[in-house]
Amino acid sequence: MSFLNIGLLSGAAALSIPIIIHLFHKSRFKVVKWGAMHLLELVLRTNQRRVKIEQWILLAIRCIIPLLLALAMARPLWQGSGSLLGDSKTSTVVLLDNSYSMDASHAGVTTFSKAKDEAQRLIGNLQKNSEVQVVMMGQGGQGLLDSPTYDISRMTQLLGKTSSGSGTARVPAALDFAATTLEKMHEQARQVIMLTDFQRTSFEATEDKLLASSLARMKSQPSAPAVTFWDVGQDVKENIAIESLDFSRLMIGVGQKIQIRANLRNFGDANHRDLKVTLKVDGKDKTTSQITLAPHAKAQVLFTHAFDSAGSHVIEVATESDALAADNSFLASIAVRDRLPVLLVDGAPGATTDDIKSETGYLQIALSPFAAGKVEMSDLLQAKVMSPEALSAKDLTDTQVVVLANVRKLSDEQVKALEEFVKAGGGLLLFPGDRTDTAWWNGALAKLAPLPITVMAGDTKEGSPSVSITGQRFENPALELFNDPRNGTLSEAQIKVWYKMRGTEKTGGPLDPVVLARLDSGDPFLVEKPFGDGRVIACATACDADWSNLPARPSYLPLVQRLCVYLGSNVFPPRNLEVGQQLISFLPVDTVGKKVVLTGPDLIPHDVAVVKKGERGVAEYGPVFTPGLYTLAPPTGTPLHFVFNTDRRESDLTRLSESEVNEMAKAHGVAIVRSFNEYKQLDHTQRYGAELWKWVLWALLGMIFLELFLQQYFARVRGKL
Repeated sequence: MSFLNIGLLSGAAALSIPIIIHLFHKSRFKVVKWGAMHLLELVLRTNQRRVKIEQWILLAIRCIIPLLLALAMARPLWQGSGSLLGDSKTSTVVLLDNSYSMDASHAGVTTFSKAKDEAQRLIGNLQKNSEVQVVMMGQGGQGLLDSPTYDISRMTQLLGKTSSGSGTARVPAALDFAATTLEKMHEQARQVIMLTDFQRTSFEATEDKLLASSLARMKSQPSAPAVTFWDVGQDVKENIAIESLDFSRLMIGVGQKIQIRANLRNFGDANHRDLKVTLKVDGKDKTTSQITLAPHAKAQVLFTHAFDSAGSHVIEVATESDALAADNSFLASIAVRDRLPVLLVDGAPGATTDDIKSETGYLQIALSPFAAGKVEMSDLLQAKVMSPEALSAKDLTDTQVVVLANVRKLSDEQVKALEEFVKAGGGLLLFPGDRTDTAWWNGALAKLAPLPITVMAGDTKEGSPSVSITGQRFENPALELFNDPRNGTLSEAQIKVWYKMRGTEKTGGPLDPVVLARLDSGDPFLVEKPFGDGRVIACATACDADWSNLPARPSYLPLVQRLCVYLGSNVFPPRNLEVGQQLISFLPVDTVGKKVVLTGPDLIPHDVAVVKKGERGVAEYGPVFTPGLYTLAPPTGTPLHFVFNTDRRESDLTRLSESEVNEMAKAHGVAIVRSFNEYKQLDHTQRYGAELWKWVLWALLGMIFLELFLQQYFARVRGKL
């Protein structure tokens, strides 16, 4: 217990006034005996005890009244189990929710602008020389400055320049970031204030334990902070979002028609008729469709488009604007190519590079049929043949797909270069043959090979039995073409000799090999394995006509073309990213030491240095927390487009109810405020304790009325005696 006006406690001495009056009044009585006194002595003796008790009660109440008056004027404070801060300076961490749901507007005011205004008022009202840091909560937390500062005006100015739309609010991660920040701060008095819209998706029950753990870590610090959650949310329920775009993940060539499917969802109760959905390509409107979107329903809109030039292109599907504009459009970067370089490493070369008897003779024709037929048309796949001995790391920088055909073995240095190539997003296609060294395949090449090979099965002798590729429904994009019989069938090929591969069962892990197609003997025919950011596919038989008649069948050309296109479709580094990831671009090695210009949604150019990593130049920027389109202009060549989209789970604007917020706060021991005045009152209480003068004043009034009541009551009782 403490007092704001402790000097006024001296007024408590007024409790002696009733005692003095009582004693003075008592001293004026004189004993006078008169004749009839003996008749009253019996009654007086009977009531004397009761009268004294009444007088003592009234005296006690009359003493308490001035005492309570003095206490009320001294403004007593109850500090509980904590220590009072008074006017001491503090270390304050402000957690500001800048996720894209905060862009929701009500009456023309976004939730984020409201939260930002409140945060600026909060920081501006901190005690002089206080320490502060603002943590933006999008994607788990990011400090507005590299370290906490005592410069309040600077922090307020920086806060005014911030914007929302930065991914999703990850509350436990943001609180962990705040706890780490507090460990670097200096003042003993500490507080953490989180301003959020209490969107339900940000406070899922599945993350409650993580939330409790983060708060426990914060409160276990030597100077435990006071934690306050500030509800700045607005009641906005109606929202339509474009959740995702689906399009072919295989490489797209010039003039090739592709389908773009936009997935929309209505999170509100309104029924939207004739909702316009527009496809834009490179910023220009191309097609508009109209759909009806029922309450809480999902819908798809299908667009078809063909690009007329190679390079980096941007598509955008947009719908009509509503209260949350951040999810009314979805962008994607698409790389369109006019050529795909494929490097064929021939382990059994012929007399010339185009000798049909060479190991890769059929492959060359299938991959580049126009060039093989000397037709004046361009092939998308452009094959280059090389011997195993000539293969070097430098050759891998100019290709997207490498095919090893009947290669006996490679040096450790060559295998290491292949591993780096695939890890960086390249594609590798393996065809064994009669020269393949199985010990090398299962040893030095084991990291890349999807499965070990064991024994060679079958025989090439005339009349020997053969096996076929099992007819099935293919799920892999490289083979789904053959789900339509009009495109040919793989089962028509007869395979005489093949390698058995063991360990064929998929366990479901992301790095496990997957059997794409099987032989009717039960053995795998095609097996895929992810490696780093690239892919490896191994075939059980050779790519020439020595072991099968597959190269002579109509399905051979689309098969090997689709396999190479699939392996070469991995645009790496990726250009479609989520907020919070890093932008990475591979550039020619001769650009090392130069700078590229990166322009983001704010149209402000940034210089990014190109550094050497391996045999490439690499430009890195980020992590990026602002969604939108980023254009990188290399020193030579065409611009590259990178798109950062936000996770659409925050498109559901449903908030926790007031009772749920209060229950959550009670369970985790945090305070809840909903306005600046409430925060000021809470801060005052935390600093000086809870003022009790109102309760003392009510007690004072109660005592006054009690004294009047008892005085009249006692008088009536005495009058009846």
